Amino acid sequence: MTISDPNPSQRRTIEIGDGLVMRWSTKADTENLVDLIGNSFRWLRLGDPAPEGVIPGPNMAIKAATRRLLSGKNAVMSEYDYAVVEDPNRGKGKNPLVACAALHRCLIYYGSVNFYVGKPELIATEPEYRNRGLIRRIMFEMLHPESEARGDVFQFIPGIGYFYRQFGYEYGISCDSVATIESPSFVPPLGTDKSEPFILRVATKDDLPFLNRLSNPERMHQHSVMGMHYTPEYWQWTVHDIYDKPDVNRFDKIRDTRIIVEAESGKPVGFTVVSYMFFCPQLEAMALESDVDYVSAFHPTLRQLFAQSKEHLELTAKEREAAKEQDSSTTNNNGNPAPSSAEPQPIPFKFFVALHERHPLSLLLGTNLIRRSNIPGFRLYTRIHHYPTFIKTVAPELEKRLANSALAGVTGRLRLDFYRQVEGSSGKGLEIHFEKGKIAEVNNWANPSPEKQLEERLAWKEAGNTPTLFYAGFAPLTFTSLLTGRQSLEELHWAYGETFVGGDDARLLLNTLFPKGNHRFDGFFW
Repeated sequence: MTISDPNPSQRRTIEIGDGLVMRWSTKADTENLVDLIGNSFRWLRLGDPAPEGVIPGPNMAIKAATRRLLSGKNAVMSEYDYAVVEDPNRGKGKNPLVACAALHRCLIYYGSVNFYVGKPELIATEPEYRNRGLIRRIMFEMLHPESEARGDVFQFIPGIGYFYRQFGYEYGISCDSVATIESPSFVPPLGTDKSEPFILRVATKDDLPFLNRLSNPERMHQHSVMGMHYTPEYWQWTVHDIYDKPDVNRFDKIRDTRIIVEAESGKPVGFTVVSYMFFCPQLEAMALESDVDYVSAFHPTLRQLFAQSKEHLELTAKEREAAKEQDSSTTNNNGNPAPSSAEPQPIPFKFFVALHERHPLSLLLGTNLIRRSNIPGFRLYTRIHHYPTFIKTVAPELEKRLANSALAGVTGRLRLDFYRQVEGSSGKGLEIHFEKGKIAEVNNWANPSPEKQLEERLAWKEAGNTPTLFYAGFAPLTFTSLLTGRQSLEELHWAYGETFVGGDDARLLLNTLFPKGNHRFDGFFW
């Protein structure tokens, strides 16, 4: 996967006024970016709990993440993929980098189609430089053009509320709510004279071919219309490269991949992925070979995962207590705290499960898995700037849906009116031509005046080739939610007064092409 031009000198630098320069990062920017982002994210509830009654210090977990992103080995970006604004004339001793945004690249699937998307991430501005439009310039002059030039079909971002709407983003991805296990007591203990039939061991570089083969959406039971792939780069990074250095920061253990081994044969038969990016261990993925049943592996796997999670929580408690006591003069260069003699405050057991509700493990857990169905899952902003490009990219999947429906072999034109062109959209509408069930052409389209519509119909009639027309209308950018499957056509109809559908035939076509479905975006592994 090519993430960026490896030669940063070939990438542009822009003078943006007031002595500020906008450019792409290099390895030499690492520590300045770490400081800028760590300070900007000091209030984010990630990593150590914030102290009460005082302004928290820099976010050490986010500082570690930034350093990983710029390591040159990360799965989603290189050290050249941070757009930065620099003030070379800033006062002595002050950080010259005053604003920044990373650009990740992720491989996703839409049904049976795979393609790359861009993901802006860890965006920050120094307080005294805010409200000057710096992030707007980074997004429109650096990140979006770069993402589109390398072939990303759209961009998405897990950003702060409302802010990214001004850059043409609309909520288009909804991840399933994470479920919780609050007690491990339902798993029977292993008898004193028994041994586990399945053993969980730490994954190594030698396991990469096995992990790559087994980690497809079907084998992981993701049940999603759209989601993110675990790529070879992902496995190389999370299993090996992140730990391939002398000293690992205490916040660098963000993933624990275990190989499930059949004890009797010694054969690897599956894997689990537990993340530690959030507030407690979270099971992100589990897959087994097709000839191994979950009923047999259920309890042995959970017994070992729970034991490992307890060890992790105990270690985290000790590290937090040590971090409270450390003085800046006793902190080593890797951010690891000095040893502490204080008794750590225990962290109550809690285990998150991010598997789909129809994953075999979720079904076997039953009522032991607490799921808050009244709270929506995490939602991601999505920017599909050019709908025609998206439709052409996913055409094989859309044609497959048509072929398996009552509209197999349909010929006609689907015309969608978006009323006006707004930020984040390349046109006022969309027209899709179908020929015998295939997508023949896709273009931006603008709804003509009634006079022009009449003129068009008369011309078709005279030529004897009047096409079948399907009409619908959507408020600007809201079509994104139908396109991605986040909302159904009926939900959009109830939510927005601008939504209209021109008849049962158009409704059937839209429901066939764009059914509502689940999303699976495990994007916090960097």
